[in-house]
Amino acid sequence: MIRQPNLTPKHQRGAVLLIALIMLLLLTIIGMAGMRDTNMQEKMAGNLRDQNLAFQAAEAGLRFAEQQAKGQYNSLNQLELVDNQPTVFIRDAVYEGFTEGVYAEPTYTITKLPHPGPLDMQDIVNPQTTGGESLAVGEAMILDFVLVRIESTGTGMSPDAKVKLRSLYFVEE
Repeated sequence: MIRQPNLTPKHQRGAVLLIALIMLLLLTIIGMAGMRDTNMQEKMAGNLRDQNLAFQAAEAGLRFAEQQAKGQYNSLNQLELVDNQPTVFIRDAVYEGFTEGVYAEPTYTITKLPHPGPLDMQDIVNPQTTGGESLAVGEAMILDFVLVRIESTGTGMSPDAKVKLRSLYFVEE
C-alpha cells in the first residue's frame, strides 16, 4: 500500500500565495512607474509644442511688421526724434493672419530709431559675394533709409507660453 502525504489544510503554510502576492506588488509598482514616466513625457512634448507655436506666432508677427514698415517709409521718415530718442510709430498692433490655435494673436511694435549716420559700406557689402565694387578705404556713404526696431510677442496655446522677438530693420526709400 502506497502512502499518500497528508495534505490537509492544517499542514499548508501559504508560501506560494505569499510569493505570488509579492510578484503582483512588484508588477504593480513597475506599471505605475511606467505610467508616471509616460505622463511626464506627454507633458514635456505638449510644452515643447506650445513653445514652438509661440515662436512661430512671434516670427509671423515680426515678418508682418517688417512688411508694414517697408510700406510706410514716408510716414516713418516724417516722425521727429525728440532729443535723438526713439519714437514709437505703431505700438502693440495685432497681426490677425496667424490663426493656428493660439491663445492670443501676435502683437508687434515698430519704433523709429536715430539714423546711425555714415556707414562704412565695406563692412556691409562683400564684393566677392555681391559682384559689386566696394568703396575706397575710409570712404563712407549716407544711405537714404529709416532704421526701425520691431518687437513682436507671440503666445502659444496656453497663456503661459510667450516668446518675444526683436529685429532691427532698414526701411529704404
